[in-house]
Amino acid sequence: MDNYLQLYREKQIVIKIPASILSHTELSFNQKLLLGLDYTFSKKLGYNSISNKDMGKLFHLHPNIISYSRKQLVRNGFLTKEGKKYSITEKHVQIEFNDDRSIIIPHQVYNHKKLTTGAKLLWGEYNSMSKGYEKYFAKRLYTAKRLNASEESITNWTKQLFVNNFLIEYSHKKGYCKSQKVVITTSFS
Repeated sequence: MDNYLQLYREKQIVIKIPASILSHTELSFNQKLLLGLDYTFSKKLGYNSISNKDMGKLFHLHPNIISYSRKQLVRNGFLTKEGKKYSITEKHVQIEFNDDRSIIIPHQVYNHKKLTTGAKLLWGEYNSMSKGYEKYFAKRLYTAKRLNASEESITNWTKQLFVNNFLIEYSHKKGYCKSQKVVITTSFS
């Protein structure tokens, strides 16, 4: 095992996913999460050589899903592969997007076995504004466009996050001519 992989497991690194990956319409949710890990490693080491099996354990995904997603990312030009090393390309920055906020996903979220990949990404989106104390109250439509998901998925994932105690507040505020959901994420030290 590489020294950096052992260090990674000990420190439980935080994954950073830039808006250019998060909002990309060509990428599946699993590909966004994997590419986020590759992006994080590219800033530290320049490459990622974690095996499909170890990445499957890390994200609670089957190694075949990891393998398929990585092959698609290489085929579509988002990653290059040299031996066991995967390096991220600049293809993800070639799209235009309105919101340039990156999201950060801690180990407690991306390693949770009951959360779907979409819910993990959504927690990162909520936390990019909430930070554990501010209220996130963007419309479902805005959040759905940012993640390239359906509004129904946003509702389902939000409920999943709330049930698994990743949201401190999840309420519905109604007023004259307006109705909004308010979310505050759980904070991790």
